[in-house]
Amino acid sequence: MYHIRGTEIEKQKYFRKTKSLCPECLQPIDAVVVEEDGPVSEKNKILMKKDCPTHGHFEDVISTNALYYKWTHYAEEGVFSFEKDGDANPPDNKTYDPRGCPYNCGLCPEHKSTCSLALIDITNRCNLKCNFCYANVEKSGILIEPSLDEVRKIMRHFRSKPIPAVAIMFTGGEPTVRKDFVDIVRMAKEEGFKEVLVATNGYGFQRKNGVGEKFAKDCWEAGLDTLYFQFDGIHDVTYEKTRGQKDFFSYKLRALDNCRKAGLDSIVLVPTVAKGVTDIEIGNILQFAMSNLDIIRGVTFQPVSLCGRVSFEELRELRFTNADLIREIDNQTGGVIAMETSWYPLTTIVEFGRIIAWLADVEPIEFTCYPDCGFATFMVLNPATGKMESILDYFDAVELVRYSNQFWRKLQAHKKPEFFSKALGGMGEAGQNVGLLLDRGLDWLDKNQLKLRFVAGMLPAIKRPGKLMEVFSKMLVNGKWEAVSAFIYGSLFIGSMHFQDAYNFDLDRSKRCIVHFGVWDPHEKKVIESPFCVMNTVIRGDIEKKVARPWKKAVEEWHSPEEAKQIIAENQAKGIPTQVAQNGGEEAKEQ
Repeated sequence: MYHIRGTEIEKQKYFRKTKSLCPECLQPIDAVVVEEDGPVSEKNKILMKKDCPTHGHFEDVISTNALYYKWTHYAEEGVFSFEKDGDANPPDNKTYDPRGCPYNCGLCPEHKSTCSLALIDITNRCNLKCNFCYANVEKSGILIEPSLDEVRKIMRHFRSKPIPAVAIMFTGGEPTVRKDFVDIVRMAKEEGFKEVLVATNGYGFQRKNGVGEKFAKDCWEAGLDTLYFQFDGIHDVTYEKTRGQKDFFSYKLRALDNCRKAGLDSIVLVPTVAKGVTDIEIGNILQFAMSNLDIIRGVTFQPVSLCGRVSFEELRELRFTNADLIREIDNQTGGVIAMETSWYPLTTIVEFGRIIAWLADVEPIEFTCYPDCGFATFMVLNPATGKMESILDYFDAVELVRYSNQFWRKLQAHKKPEFFSKALGGMGEAGQNVGLLLDRGLDWLDKNQLKLRFVAGMLPAIKRPGKLMEVFSKMLVNGKWEAVSAFIYGSLFIGSMHFQDAYNFDLDRSKRCIVHFGVWDPHEKKVIESPFCVMNTVIRGDIEKKVARPWKKAVEEWHSPEEAKQIIAENQAKGIPTQVAQNGGEEAKEQ
């Protein structure tokens, strides 16, 4: 934020036109993102204002700190911007809906980024009944559970693109209720995904009497890299409010302990942050993570998305923005992770990541999302004091970004060596092969020289040398996944990811989304690929009706005849349907 203090950017009132949705009818409408009137930018809010011709006026708070918001949209002429362009894959959807984006989604030609993280809902079954869950079989009355063959088709869709997705996450519901979950993990590695994650409340991992430990070990050996582990705090009363569960913290500890015993040591805590409910746990969660650095690699806070209809007064009361979260982290860490200096949009490191991937000949994970999507920082352990510190105490972030962007532009103009293949190309196939071999050797030497130049050029951005910087330099020189992991292990990633809902929906954001769901459509025999917020806010209901199985059938499969009869009767009394249109999925005829 300090980059724009005292500048014209701080003084100018923010204004931007965009497209949004009516929260009532979900039709695309015009919207503006504007700064409140007021003398102090830091105390002003950024608002989204929009009018539906049928349902009237709507407003929502996008950020409670206008200065912070303006800084994340800051661009230094000719040097860097937080709004990065990715290389988009060819569109999948050739249909046309006159309403335009997002109703042509699947993906359409307007999408500007490629998918970095593929998501597959492998079930909407769950052992919990959380109030704000978007996918729950007992709430929706339908079962969503693709077969193994359908899951593989979705994986191949993402991996067969010109720019394939590098990472995949299995979501739900609770993915680990599936008996074939380990087979699905193994399948992901077989299909070429470098990182395999599961979004879980810990169900499969917390089971007692050695069952959870064995499950964790089986998952790890099959190729599961990381648990995206739902974790709202360290007090049971918090889980009673968020998950409707008593004595639930022991459940969380049991899952973590079983993973530790099994050697599954990459866990990211994922707290859902709701104002007045879990925001008081922020400092506790960070302290817990730092006390368990042997297995916890990060914390990704998720300010709650508001599903369903709420009044204007409720909206203002419940809304918790990225700025609120970052300010609260500043407060609860005593300024160690300062709002003023510690946080950057995820897009900051795009060019840096491209350089590392190019030099190491590995597939990059590109964060070319919208600057509003997510923010991140790292805490690192100071070996001299034993205390955790902000990584930006060690780096000049602006200098790092400037240099990386300049170096990337030079690499784009850099040509691969072809001296020997051209010189020996006229000597037949044998000469051509020898030439290619020698050129590969030249390319290896060339890249190693470029690596050393890159590391040397980074030195002015390093403020504090030491062991951490040695590990960082090795990551730059090596660039492989193992070297990146060596840097991440021993540090703590802290991020914020605020997903959109119908009230704050911004199509400029959605067009740059890098987290995409994949759903197999059994009728059209193709994969529907959709940005995260488009799926959950706009099209999930329609898609799930296409791929649903009868809920009554699912209840009868999971419970004894007596339990099933009672559950079906209770839900019929509540108006939950027990029969829906079948999807004709791969296994439907047998069921």
